Parts: sequence; C-alpha cells; structure tokens
Amino acid sequence: MEEVNRAVAAPATLLADLWAEEKTNAPNLSFLYPPHSKSLEVNLDLVSKNWEVDGDFEISSRRRLIGGPVVVLKRFLRGLMSWYINPILHQVRKFNMMVTRTLYDLGSNVEELQDRISHIEKRVEEERLSALEQRLERLENGEDEQ
Repeated sequence: MEEVNRAVAAPATLLADLWAEEKTNAPNLSFLYPPHSKSLEVNLDLVSKNWEVDGDFEISSRRRLIGGPVVVLKRFLRGLMSWYINPILHQVRKFNMMVTRTLYDLGSNVEELQDRISHIEKRVEEERLSALEQRLERLENGEDEQ
C-alpha cells in the first residue's frame, strides 16, 4: 500500500519506474525473409499477387475409403455457410485491396522523395563546387579573403 501512496503522491516516479523496467527485445525474424525481400519493389509485387482471398478453394480429402462422402459433406457445409462467410471474405478482400493501394501510393511517394533528395544533393554539390572554384580562382589571382 505504501508503494501505491508514493505513486499517487508523485506520478512521475511511477512512470520513471515503468520506463526503467527491463523489457524483452523483439525476436529477430530476419531468417524468415530472404535478403532480396528487403526491396520495396519485391514486397509490393508479393502484396499485389496475394491480396485477394479466395473462399472457393478446391475441396478434397486424403482419406481413401471415406474420401468421397467427406468431400460431399464439405461441399454441402460450404453451401450452407456461404451466406455467412462470403460477406466476411468480401470485407477482407476490400481491406486488402485498400492496403495494397496504400502501399503502392507510399512506394511511389518514397520514390518521388528519393528523386527530390538526389536532385537537391546534386544541386548542393554543384553550388559547393562552384563556390570552391571561385574561391580557388580568387586565391590564384592573389586576392585576399579575410
């Protein structure tokens, strides 16, 4: 109870204690992804190929003797549940489509910003080089720069 009273009296210490706690690091999952997947274009390509969820996948069974009746039962159950599942699948497809579009927009924005940054860097380098050349000319001509 004493700790609660101290925390109420000085809430900043409670936050400091909270932030001071040792937190576990997130696991390193880089081994799951091949090195080329770091490329934005590759990831966007994967997203665009896999955004659509298909609810009408092929129904099959690996059971030899009762495989036929199991497939018939699965198809029957799919038909019964389609009124419930199809609207959910539609919402998932719609969300995936919007996320994919957003990712493509972000990718194009990143490319545009990279182009702008490289243009600015090039212009700054040219200005700097020009200033250095002018200074060198003044020094060669014997003009003092003080």
